[in-house]
Amino acid sequence: MSEQLSDNVDRFIQEIIYKLRDAGVSGTNQYEQRLRNNAKTSVRDDLFFEGRAALMFQQNGFQVTLRESPDLQLELDEEVVYAEVKHFKEKEQDKIDEQNMSEADDVLVLIGDLTATDGCPAWKQIANVAIRKVDQYIDNYPNILVIESSSDSLELMATTAVHEYEDGVRKRNDPRFLRLSAIMLVNTGLTSFGSKGPCNVEFCQTSNAAIPLSAKLKEAFTNIRLDRMML
Repeated sequence: MSEQLSDNVDRFIQEIIYKLRDAGVSGTNQYEQRLRNNAKTSVRDDLFFEGRAALMFQQNGFQVTLRESPDLQLELDEEVVYAEVKHFKEKEQDKIDEQNMSEADDVLVLIGDLTATDGCPAWKQIANVAIRKVDQYIDNYPNILVIESSSDSLELMATTAVHEYEDGVRKRNDPRFLRLSAIMLVNTGLTSFGSKGPCNVEFCQTSNAAIPLSAKLKEAFTNIRLDRMML
């Protein structure tokens, strides 16, 4: 890494930490150390999205603590939820879709199908992550999986991913898989418009969680908006 790049990374880390502390997020000292320890590795980018998710929740009414595993502790009116964060990078299919759309002449173009390039569809990829993360979920608390997506191909996939996850749970008959209470999909590059304004967050509960979300938590997660994001 060049000296100039090192300076840029250092400023980038300082900016993230400042915004998190200014928002009142807890655990920033340890988070900053992890960022600096991984400043020259790809892990740094994954950690950035953990901070981004922390800021999103903090700005939407939760008290957030950054931690190592699961990545976030979320508290709302003394109710505690744990969140594991995963980032999906831009996909090769996104570039193919963009090219196909630019060349289309008043013709509908099929987009977002990752099967050819990735080997399985987006909803299955999300469900596979949820399954792989099972040992990060904590017993006796609700747990959510937050997918931060830089790929247009994951849009509108949260509900289907939950159904796929639940199919896997039934086949495995393993109580660990009942720890997951919901999946949240954050489409970082997209903005759709609903009845409450700009929204690029999808949220879907699992139907068989050992610890289901309370009505208050469900409403809070469902109402999260990204238009106030600072990162």
